[in-house]
Amino acid sequence: MKQFTTRQIVLLGVLLQASITLVHAPAQAADYANQHAYWTCMVAAIVLCLPIYVALRIRRRFPDQDMLQAIVSSYPVLGRMLLSVYLIIFLIIFARDLRIITDLVQVTLLPLTPIVVISLIILLTLVFMAKGGISTIVNMTEVFVPLMILTLLTMPLIFGRNMDFAVLRPFLHPDVGGVVKGSWRMLGYMADIMMLPFVILGKNYSPRSAWLGHLTGTVFLVLIVLLAELVIGVPILSRLFYPSYELARQLQVTDFLDRFDLFVGALTVPTLLTKMGFDLYVISLTVKRMFAPAWGNLIVWPVGLLGYVCSFMLFSNIVQIYEFIREWTVVMVMFFVFMPFVLWLLLRPKRKEEGGGDKPSGEKQDNRQKDQLGGGERQADL
Repeated sequence: MKQFTTRQIVLLGVLLQASITLVHAPAQAADYANQHAYWTCMVAAIVLCLPIYVALRIRRRFPDQDMLQAIVSSYPVLGRMLLSVYLIIFLIIFARDLRIITDLVQVTLLPLTPIVVISLIILLTLVFMAKGGISTIVNMTEVFVPLMILTLLTMPLIFGRNMDFAVLRPFLHPDVGGVVKGSWRMLGYMADIMMLPFVILGKNYSPRSAWLGHLTGTVFLVLIVLLAELVIGVPILSRLFYPSYELARQLQVTDFLDRFDLFVGALTVPTLLTKMGFDLYVISLTVKRMFAPAWGNLIVWPVGLLGYVCSFMLFSNIVQIYEFIREWTVVMVMFFVFMPFVLWLLLRPKRKEEGGGDKPSGEKQDNRQKDQLGGGERQADL
């Protein structure tokens, strides 16, 4: 069985919580919370502490299974019906992320290339990434997420005198209603971190890795929003579609590196692709859990093409995604915040069979676990 270290789970948590969120969620937060937009990240993070705690409790009951397996093994019929709902949610998340990164690449890097061609090229990359399994995604995460964090830590040194702390005044008189509305928008993206326990075995999803990943992702987002406010300014920040890209454009390292944003983009785009590869892997694994004989490698392409079509059918332009998050947060709260509580109350591991066989109880326990895992020996395989 594939084992993951604490560092790898922490980096995966940062990837899911912060990568897509930093694209244009800071602008929505600043539009409502003004100079206290960084508070929205902390409020949303506090709300997410509850489902993470519940997911850790479920993990103690099913140490050798992920949450998808736990749902199906506890309730074969109703569990598959619930997985079909989660399959639709994961598919919409993948379509949303694909549309966001496609539009970002077209606006910033390839303005003359047709958007359908850009999306197909991205989809081809994601398919091969998802076919490699969770181990491939984890290895890519270990490369790009630390580089992204290191780039963030060096940004304050480069900006220097460009940061104006006067834009944060008054410090202690926030608009509570605005902070709540901004936190609602942030929560719709930051809740993606709850996809992690659905595909990671309980023995790998330890409390230390879960909480440290959540804390690191929250601190990362707070620093990004703070830098955007200090450098760009709240009035301009709230009117941008890609505030993190505009923040990178302000980076200038002497006259020879005035396009330092290209270096930052070279790190950010692969990180976003890794997150979308995780989305595609989750969808394919959900289909496999619903239909045990299904070969995961064979369903990656159809699922990816379905997400490609949905990205254009559901969102005709980036403005619709910008406005869609208000309603989408309701879905995320229902299934990623409240539903874990319901699963915690309902999911129970099956009791051991008593007597009635020549095999030792330990061997029967191992056979039952293999049957529940679909006969697989490695978590990295679909």
